[in-house]
Amino acid sequence: MSSSDQVVRLMTMDGAFRLIAAVTTETARGALASQATGDELGLRLAELLTAAVLVRETTQPTRRVQMVWRDRRGRSLVADSLPDGLNRGLVNPGDSAPVAADGEHLLQVNYTLTNGALHQGLVAVADGDDMATALMRYMKQSEQIVSMIAVAALPGPGGVRAVGGYVVQLLPEATREVITAMTDHLGNLEPMAILLEGRGRTAAELARTVFAGFEHAELATSSLRFGCTCSEVRVMTSILTLAPDEVESMLGGDPLEVRCDACGTQYRITPEALRAFRDQRVARA
Repeated sequence: MSSSDQVVRLMTMDGAFRLIAAVTTETARGALASQATGDELGLRLAELLTAAVLVRETTQPTRRVQMVWRDRRGRSLVADSLPDGLNRGLVNPGDSAPVAADGEHLLQVNYTLTNGALHQGLVAVADGDDMATALMRYMKQSEQIVSMIAVAALPGPGGVRAVGGYVVQLLPEATREVITAMTDHLGNLEPMAILLEGRGRTAAELARTVFAGFEHAELATSSLRFGCTCSEVRVMTSILTLAPDEVESMLGGDPLEVRCDACGTQYRITPEALRAFRDQRVARA
């Protein structure tokens, strides 16, 4: 799927601030279409996808970041942001019950550290708090990064008509004077929802608007799109992890119809294909 979605990284020339700005409209539309969701829950999933991109780019662009928005009953929205620009979302995987759009929630962030350990950050989200507020709390508590964040998703065709957000990260070189100047500047910006349909329609435009008046340099620009890592090989590999008697039953039965929960792709696995795949794995072992 082609997409005009991008994420941009900038830094002020004095080394005081770093900016991550992303527009994720087409990415969100792909995720919402695959999950057949819309309305308030779809907007929240779109914002969660944007938040996952911002966290990945802020902490380490080459890692995969998974974010979970969980209600009090444990039902959840899940967003995955991958290093190659692929992003996908899930609505309450494994459970058909609806996810609560309001009330208290938990925001969970998962990624793997360079030493192989799993980082898992968790913050409480009070009823009425938006995605930006929850994300700022996470960045301060779990990443020890003071950040100014805005995220918005606007309803429209395909569930959303515009989605995006930005993170302005405070760096050690910042002085009290420049912090005050940046805080005043951001406080005078239009709300994110207005920027997305005005001066911030693209990630580049959004970044320039957020850093307007501050001398800066662009560090990197990356494309974003909806996509999935599923494949027929992955499906068959998963099947072969089942108990041997279950696998044998499948080898003697009818073709299996398997649907990827994340992207909706349908796979038809015949017994012959599964047997050949298993034999190849045994031969290579």
